[in-house]
Amino acid sequence: MSSDTEYVALLDKELDEEDDRLSPPHRSRSRISWITVWACLGFLQTLAVIVLSAVVYTQNRKSPYSSLGITSQMIYSPAQDVLEHQVQKFSNGINSTIYQGAPSTEVDKAWKDLYNGMMKFQLSGCELQDSPYRALEFGISQIPKSQARLLPNHTSPIPGNEENYVIALSVFHQLHCLNVLRKAHYHEYYRDPVTGNIDNISPQDLNDHVSHCLDSIRQSLMCSSDISVIVWQWSTKQNLSLPRMDTARSCRNFDKIADWARDHRSVHFDSSVRMEDDIVIPEF
Repeated sequence: MSSDTEYVALLDKELDEEDDRLSPPHRSRSRISWITVWACLGFLQTLAVIVLSAVVYTQNRKSPYSSLGITSQMIYSPAQDVLEHQVQKFSNGINSTIYQGAPSTEVDKAWKDLYNGMMKFQLSGCELQDSPYRALEFGISQIPKSQARLLPNHTSPIPGNEENYVIALSVFHQLHCLNVLRKAHYHEYYRDPVTGNIDNISPQDLNDHVSHCLDSIRQSLMCSSDISVIVWQWSTKQNLSLPRMDTARSCRNFDKIADWARDHRSVHFDSSVRMEDDIVIPEF
């Protein structure tokens, strides 16, 4: 009986010792498993941060001003907040808009109203007819210094109103140029009978001005690169598939842009005064 008791006690002791030998590695393996899990989670989190940083970096490379919330412009424009896109159907007919057809008072007014309602470019300190900008009559605007700092190129403060800076939105220059080409086309109607000038442009300068306008519009068209599609549809009259250009287009709302220009029009700008300021902008 005594020997049986000793045997059981000895066996229990040996089992306890065996458990003691086995327990530490088991707990160690458990700790290793958790460390592995946390390491994997940490790696995945780090990878996610790297991917997100790469996306942000790529977007910033595409748009230097993305930190300012600019999504539709790679470079800053003070009018960008009013940009609004809308679907418009182009006109394809002959004399189907007021801007087409033979010259008339109504046609002239329609063209001028596209850009001249924003305020004429007024020169002081020099005679208008002697200025290289004598034909520059598209609208100019003024913006505060805080916005002038964001421009990709430096512009001049307005003399007597130094906290505001002079600019013009390019669209109005392009419309002015297009109107010059239209008038040059109808030169007999628009030529001044005394001076021979067309739209204050002398006969000697007209060819250069037309050439400038043609290339300016070319650059603008290539810059904007309208990717709206022209389609071909069957014509029962001609028994042919013909291109149709009076299609739906994605357009910027011109009225919104014109309203911005009117709200920011500059009443006067003396271009003969050299203005200095402390804005430093890398020139493109």
